[in-house]
Amino acid sequence: MFSFRYAAAATIVTAWSLSCGLSAIAAEVKPDLRVMSFNVRYGTANDGVNRWELRRDFLVETIRTFSPDLLGTQETLGFQRDYLATKLPEYDYLGVGRDDGRERGEMMALYFRKDRFEKLDGGHFWLSETPDVIGSKSWDSSLPRMVTWVKLRDRRQEALPPIVFFNTHFDHMGTTARLESAKLLRRKIAALCDTCSVIVTGDFNTDEASPPYRALFDAVDSVPSPVVDSYRANRPDRLLGKEGTFSSFKADAISGARIDWIGVSRDWQIRSTAIDHTARDGRTPSDHFPVTATLRRKTASQKERQHVVSVPQFGGDYDVESHLNIPYYDGADADQRKHKLDLFIPKGIKDFPVLFFVHGGAWTTGDRKLYSYFGKVFARNGIGTVVTSYRLSPRVKHPAHIEDVARAFAWTHKNIAKYGGRTDRIFVTGQSAGGHLAALLCTDARYLQAHGLTLKAIHAAIPISGIYTFRPNEMALVVGWGEAAAANASPINHVSGDEPPFLILLAQSDIPRCDQMSNDLRDALVAKGISAECLTIPDRNHLTIIFQMALTDSDRTAQAILSYIAKHSELKLGPRTAKRQAK
Repeated sequence: MFSFRYAAAATIVTAWSLSCGLSAIAAEVKPDLRVMSFNVRYGTANDGVNRWELRRDFLVETIRTFSPDLLGTQETLGFQRDYLATKLPEYDYLGVGRDDGRERGEMMALYFRKDRFEKLDGGHFWLSETPDVIGSKSWDSSLPRMVTWVKLRDRRQEALPPIVFFNTHFDHMGTTARLESAKLLRRKIAALCDTCSVIVTGDFNTDEASPPYRALFDAVDSVPSPVVDSYRANRPDRLLGKEGTFSSFKADAISGARIDWIGVSRDWQIRSTAIDHTARDGRTPSDHFPVTATLRRKTASQKERQHVVSVPQFGGDYDVESHLNIPYYDGADADQRKHKLDLFIPKGIKDFPVLFFVHGGAWTTGDRKLYSYFGKVFARNGIGTVVTSYRLSPRVKHPAHIEDVARAFAWTHKNIAKYGGRTDRIFVTGQSAGGHLAALLCTDARYLQAHGLTLKAIHAAIPISGIYTFRPNEMALVVGWGEAAAANASPINHVSGDEPPFLILLAQSDIPRCDQMSNDLRDALVAKGISAECLTIPDRNHLTIIFQMALTDSDRTAQAILSYIAKHSELKLGPRTAKRQAK
């Protein structure tokens, strides 16, 4: 069978963020929400040159520079809460001391813009076995810990559900306490936010490899978490130890664990995320870097732009003939493992349409051999299927991946007729990173032109849960550094009007922003006069949208692809008809 180890790496990156300086009018047209989580460091700490009185104005300036709509602070004492409220009069706030529920002890102070939000409700609970008991602690917690929350109506989007904003600080000593706190927080989110949008800020005192992180963000008994880690969803490329959020007041202290998080519910589009490394004279305004996220909620009109797939059932039963380990490139620099493809064809059939498939794996892992099931599904239904490998990062960077894919496609176009395939009916597909490469092959003509082909060699494109736009330096280990590299690797930037028709597939529970990128690609194609549509596959996520078809030909993704190919290739298949037609 196949391994999900490879599939787990197949994640997506997000589209460009909006600039920081949106005007009030622009914000009303595009009501992005800017969120900041900031551990401000106890104001009574003996920090010498970094003591509160010497850095507080710098801290305020840092907040103002990002200009959050929602701000969650940790290690906030009463006088710090009040100082921020005085210096940031445009915000209302909520915060009580963890020791007495009034003024004593650390506060999980949160701030929200007065002109944007109407407070509907709010409150506090303690991270203990008795969460309603003020000052309570449990498990191995060294101190009382708590959560402050507020329910807000967004005046810019009054037709959308309210937002519930949580802010917390997990214990720094108790490992059991952190795990149980994550479980409790998750339960409280589910209880308080049945129909609301959710935002969670906090210092969690643990990293994303830990049980508390998994307890908060992973599915439990096949039930997805109500929130996702906005930073990791937006930045699947790991920055090799440069994601630390505890600075110890040092500007260059960027290594270490990412212990400060912003969690968001799945109805948010994650526009951008960052760890703010603002510093002055080598020192930061606190001993934690603030973390930020720019979000946008999906409106009803945005959701209506996509529709859930409903297609007729196909169930062909051709015998499958496999041709494995075919070299598609034999140059001096040929890779003996990766410059190969596998071919699956309906046995004894001529003039069949062809499906050219590119695997996912975040450009860093995966191989065609994991996807033999994919080739067999479509070969059983009368469609010759090519499953190709390509070189991977970090050994190579863009454009090496797409150059390999173009080589494999050129081999297919040149040779598929020998096996009975139609060169005028080649469909290109791929999932996740493979969706990106499939879309790029079908939009950026340069790669096929290197082999004497044009985009007309592709009959139609079917990218699945793909990545269609990159931010500068977001995937630098894959696409290279800088704006030009990111733009060059983004299929959406190459749409010219010469493209084939597109069917863009995504999962109902796909990774955040996948729907936005899919819609943006579709809109860019349609604007150039290209036939393009988005289809959402129900009850699927970023992984199961491709791997579920290993279990049955009746899988919804397979059926959507079969329906599209039948429509665009004069292939007339119905339930269990393949052998009958062959006769």
